[in-house]
Amino acid sequence: MTTPAIPTDLLGFLKSLASESRLNIILLFLDGEERTVNQIAESIGLGQPATSEHLAVLKQAGVLLAHKEGKEMYYSPDRAKVLSMMKMLDSLLRSCCN
Repeated sequence: MTTPAIPTDLLGFLKSLASESRLNIILLFLDGEERTVNQIAESIGLGQPATSEHLAVLKQAGVLLAHKEGKEMYYSPDRAKVLSMMKMLDSLLRSCCN
């Protein structure tokens, strides 16, 4: 029996969440508010460069959206993409684990 291939976008999504710091960043958004890099860095206790690296990983994986207002970059979850990835993961797990 061959192992089914994991879709590339799902693999990237899962890898992006495989970090305690990135999971802590995601948890900041439970209140539905947007945040800047500096707000996120302060909340999770990391420096701005390290926080920016984590945000880039999450953005590339489709977990976060970003938009610029003036000099500030604001981040928020891409709820549609996260839901889509969770449904894909659910489908994959149901097909293999029933």
